[in-house]
Amino acid sequence: MVTVPAAASVRTTPLLLVAVLFGAVAAFFASQTLWPLAALAVVVAAGVLAGGVWLTGRRGSREL
Repeated sequence: MVTVPAAASVRTTPLLLVAVLFGAVAAFFASQTLWPLAALAVVVAAGVLAGGVWLTGRRGSREL
């Protein structure tokens, strides 16, 4: 199992902020009953966050 150092979590903070922003956009669209756009915003947010975590893990494994 791979552990992620604390420094890596600092690098993922901007990605987390982007994910939260897309979550807020999704909540707005959901409140306006624009469900397809809300679903798209959630998918983009999840993709950004997952991609950032994956890249951080790859960088961490290279440094070992």
